[in-house]
Parts: sequence; C-alpha cells; structure tokens
Amino acid sequence: MQNRTQWFLFFLAFALMGAALAMHESVFNNFLDDVYHLGADARGRIEFPRELPGFLVVVMSALLCSLAVTRIAVVAALGFALGMAGMAWGGMANYNLMVVMMLVASAGMHLLQPVGASIVIALTDPSKRGRVMGVMDALGTLGTVAGAMMVMLFFSRTPIQAGPLPDPSAVQHPLYALWFLASGIVAVGAAVCYSRLHVPTLHSPRARFVFRKRYSLYYVLELLFGARKQVFITFGPWVLVKVYQAVPADIARLIMTAAIIGLAFKPLTGLAIDRWGERTVLIADGFLLSVVCLGYGYALWIAGDIDNARRLASACFVADSLLFALGSGRAIYLSRLTDSPHEVNSTLSMGISINHIVSMAIPTFAGAMWMAWGYERVFATAAGLALLNAVAASFVPSKKAHVTADPQPATT
Repeated sequence: MQNRTQWFLFFLAFALMGAALAMHESVFNNFLDDVYHLGADARGRIEFPRELPGFLVVVMSALLCSLAVTRIAVVAALGFALGMAGMAWGGMANYNLMVVMMLVASAGMHLLQPVGASIVIALTDPSKRGRVMGVMDALGTLGTVAGAMMVMLFFSRTPIQAGPLPDPSAVQHPLYALWFLASGIVAVGAAVCYSRLHVPTLHSPRARFVFRKRYSLYYVLELLFGARKQVFITFGPWVLVKVYQAVPADIARLIMTAAIIGLAFKPLTGLAIDRWGERTVLIADGFLLSVVCLGYGYALWIAGDIDNARRLASACFVADSLLFALGSGRAIYLSRLTDSPHEVNSTLSMGISINHIVSMAIPTFAGAMWMAWGYERVFATAAGLALLNAVAASFVPSKKAHVTADPQPATT
C-alpha cells in the first residue's frame, strides 16, 4: 500500500507539472509577440538566457547533491512557481525583469527534467523501464491536456485576436499575468506532492559530477538532441504565430491534440523500447523527425495555399510533440550502462547540460538565418540535424549486447 501511495504521488506530481508547463508554453510566444513585439532575431536571442539554466543544471544538481532527488524536485517546482509569479507581477511592463523571472522559472523547469527518469530507474526492473516511463509520460500528458484545455477555453472567450490591437496593454497584459500566476499555483501543487515522496534508494549521497568515457555516445546523442529540439521549441510556435497568425487558443488546441494522442502513443513507445530496444527507436525518431521538419518548413510550398499549409504545419507541430516521447530511449540506454541508481540523476543532469551547450547558441543563429533566408532554411537545417541523430543512434548497442561497468568511474 505504501509503495502504491508513492507511485500515486509521483504520477500526480508529474501530471501537475505537465499542466503547469502547458499553461505556460501555450501563451508564452503570444505574450512575447503581443507585449514586447519581438522579431525572429530577438526571439532567437532571448533563448540564450532561457536555456542557460539547462546548461547549468549539472552545477545546480551538484550544489544540491546533499538533497534526495525527490527534494530536488520540490526545489525545482517551487523555483518554476516563483518565476511564474514574478512574470505575473513585474514581467508585463519591464523587459529586463521579465527576462530575470523567465530565467528563474527556466531553472526550476530544467532542474526537474532528470527527476522523473531517475525515480523510475530507481524503482523498476530494467526489463520494465520502457513501459513504466511510457506510463509516466502518458500521465504527464494528462496534465498537459488539462492545462492546454484550460488555456483554450479561457483565451477563446477573451478579446485577444491575431494581429495587433489598438491598445494591447489594455487587455492582453492582465490576462497573461493571470495565466502565469495560475501556472505557478499548479506548480506549487506538484511541489507538495513531491514533498510527500520517500524513495529510500535515492537518499544515499550522490557524486556531484559524473563524467565517464563509456558514456561518450550518450553525450553525443544529447548534444545532437539539444540542437534538434531547440529549433522546434523556439521557432515551431513562432512560425504558427508569425506566419499563420495563431492565437493562444490555437496553440493550446494543438498542444492538447498532441497530448490526447500521446495518451496512447507514449505508452506504446515505452513498449516499443522494451520490445525492440532503444537503438531501433532512436534511429526511427531521427528519420521521422527529418520528415516532420521538412513538412513544417515547406508547408506553404507543399500545400499550395495558406489554409492547407496551416493544416500541414499544425499536423507537423503535433507530430514533433509526439516524437519527443521517443527521447526516453536515451535515458534507458544510459540505465543499461550503469549499475548504480545513485549515479543516474547526476549523469542525466550532465546530459542535459551538454545538450544545452547547443540549445543556447542554436536559436541565435537560427533567428539570424530566418531573417536572412527565411524560416524554411531553419527547418531544413533541423531536418539535417535529425538525420545526424539517426546516424549517431545507429552506434547504440543492440538490446542484447552486454555492457560491462567501468571499475573506476570519473566522479567527484
């Protein structure tokens, strides 16, 4: 019964954070466009401070190494909530303060990223990790559905419309502030759930930093993933807002659609990883993503008219959101390389920091590329990066390959 309660609290916390993040992501790009009127180049540059905490997540995890992983989750969720409250309080009128609060929320969000996989790996048998991660992702998706649905219903009843309004500050700013505050409150609920978790195997002291030569391929996969994912995270919604005039309700509707489909798709990806191994799944991810990127970037050329292009781009946006679930294959590949659950969180944190090396730089270059040659070239480049990801994944050992542990881990 105790174990069942722990799983319930964990899955509930994961779902609540999914809702909080969906509430934030559904409106963030429209907020930047309506309130600060950013161009593509400025939108790319702002990703540097937004992604900086991702690069520093290994440092943040090291500073908190004396805390249990579940307590790190509490700190992370409260950090995200604090950033959202700051955005609601002062981020509507002061750009510099908005950037600071965005950075605080991002720090919480990134610090939380390795927690879910760490808990699942600590509590499950290796043969079942894929399906349990699939269930975890699906339950997080339930939260995403709830968060996106609230945004869609709320903003569909407001005066916010595509294009500039005569006096945007009279209407948009209070609504965005209210929504950021609501997102923070939901994150506080997740923090409460994480605070009730007790996973004894994750309470032992952890190494501050873990860097092993035998994890090299995992680091390469994370580096390429960082480049691929940041193009879509930054400019996927931006294309919908700037090219297809999408409003918050439109973005929320797409996020909700992807989330609903993901309720079935994500558990199936977990089963696929357990059945065929992470190598096959990661290779498929790279090839499928390259097609999605080309479809997204060249929707107008493929469809021939704006309405059909909008539908194709929307379908590609949903497909990209679903393909993110295949990324759990990297964490499962890592779990096969180590016999120590205490090392997993530190190594996942190192991987996140590595993929953010390029995540911070890519948006600036991509924004400049958009201004110089159009957004189509941005997504053509992303398609090339996805193919490189597939090539790198082909070097992942097959599921049946036996991996031996290094006798001397490079840790501090």
